[in-house]
Parts: sequence; C-alpha cells; structure tokens
Amino acid sequence: MELSEMTTFCLSEVSETQWIQKIHDSRWPNGFCCPKCSARHSYTIRTRRLPLYECSACGTQTSLTSGTIMEGSRTPIRLWILAIYLHSKPEGISASRLTRIIGTTYKTAWLICHKIRHAIAHSDQSQLLQGLVRINFAQYGHPYNPTVFRHPQEQPLLIGASMNAAGEFTHIKIKQAVEECSYPQFTCPLDKFPFIRKHVDPQATEIVAVTLKYSKDRNKSLLRICQNASIWINSTFRGIGAKHLQAYLDQYSYGFNMTVLKQDAFSSLFNLSMTTSALPYPELIRKPNIQPKLRLQYAHYLKNAS
Repeated sequence: MELSEMTTFCLSEVSETQWIQKIHDSRWPNGFCCPKCSARHSYTIRTRRLPLYECSACGTQTSLTSGTIMEGSRTPIRLWILAIYLHSKPEGISASRLTRIIGTTYKTAWLICHKIRHAIAHSDQSQLLQGLVRINFAQYGHPYNPTVFRHPQEQPLLIGASMNAAGEFTHIKIKQAVEECSYPQFTCPLDKFPFIRKHVDPQATEIVAVTLKYSKDRNKSLLRICQNASIWINSTFRGIGAKHLQAYLDQYSYGFNMTVLKQDAFSSLFNLSMTTSALPYPELIRKPNIQPKLRLQYAHYLKNAS
C-alpha cells in the first residue's frame, strides 16, 4: 500500500475496527490464550473503547493492547498503526511532522515515536552479530576541534557488522561508546570488549575491531554507513543530543537491516510493536545524559588556552 493510500485509510474511522482485528490476530494467531491460566476460551466485553477479554476459566480480564507499546494510550488504534507505518519507511518521520499528520499534541506524538523506537531497540538486543564481524570507530557530529579534547557535540560511536563471504554487510549495529570511553574527555582509542560482550555472538568466526579514530586500518564502508546515519538524523530530525541519540541510531540500523534482508519493514515493525511492553513517559524523560561534564571541561580548556 502506498503512503498516501495508507494515510487516507488509517485516518478514516472505518479502519479502526479492522486494525483491532489485526492486532487480535497478531497477538493470538491460534486464538485467545489467557496470560494467567493459558485457557483458550474467553468472553468479549465490548462496553469499552477497546475490547476486553475475560477468561472463562479464571475470570482474568486482558486488554487488547496489554503487553504492547500501545498499552494505556488513549490515542486511537488507527493513528498508532499509521505512526508505525511511517516509522517503517526509510525516510522516517519526526515528532513535529507526525503531530501534523495524526492531529495529536507534540508530546503525544513524541511519546509515540519513542515507544516505537523502544520496540526496535528491544528487538535489537537479542540479535547478535555473527560469523565474520567487523567493528570500527565512528562518531556523530563533526565540529571543528583541533585538540585532543573531545568536543561536547562530538559523540563517539562503535559500528559493528556481520559480513558474508562476498564482503557484504548483512546486519549492522551502531552504538554510542559509553563504557568504551576510558577517558570521555579525550579523543582516544575505545575499548572494544564491552561492545563485543553485548553485541557479538561468542561463536563468531572472526572479529576484527579498529577502535582508533584515525587508524590506517579503518573500514571505510562502515564509516560511510555512519556518515549516512548522521545525514539522515540531521536532515529528518534537525540533529539529536546524546541523551536520546541511541534510539535514532537503532532506528537507522533497523531500516538498513530490513533493506539488506529485503523484508517487509512494516509487517516486522507491527509485530515488534505488538510484542513489546510500553515504556512509560517518566522513564523516557529520566534517561541520564551520558556526558554531563564534557561541556564544562571543554570550556575550561578553551579559557586556559586563550
């Protein structure tokens, strides 16, 4: 379905009932299953905006959206589906643009966007790099910085990729280098082992990691992917700070991997959204700033240098 057709369909009231049925079928493809006692029969309560399923064996009531990223949301289902569809497109969508399309407040649209990215990030945790693995230093942000001190707008990254025998990347991960920075205030080689422990299969055939910024052995293809990710983030979202950068890097990696695998990104993202629990708004905004002191350290250096 084309973007204009999908948008028109989701914005119509008729689509709400159809999407409710699709969510039901996605959650329980073999019929309802009680999360408490595993009974297969339920009574449907339709007095609410969304159907509620009451187990005929133990009486437990289960919401249609419980255990999904939509749990507790008052936004109509059809608008959630449209948001998921727009996030599955290669160009992505910003919260401000989503606000104009679905007609919600900016806060609601921002929360929807980050809950969808949370589903992507949650799935990414279980998909490890395998076989021939290549890891390279990268960065987000390219401020003019002639010193050994890291500029506050310069975010060090590590990009890892599974590679086939033909030298083609089949799966990528781009991660902020938080644990890997032994001295966060300096531009220095990164520690590769935290990334390998978290994101590489222990049975990987071969691991080659280049963690020095200007190494002659750096993989230019991986660097080009990170540059494209930076261009996408800057053009679509007008730049992102360190606090939420990882969510956008995960979204870019997801889109890249779906393209390489030639899979239906919308169907995949729809299923992820139906199997990932919601991330509450307070938890999203409580994310720590991973480099709170860098700006002060850099300012102190410039003052002394002058």
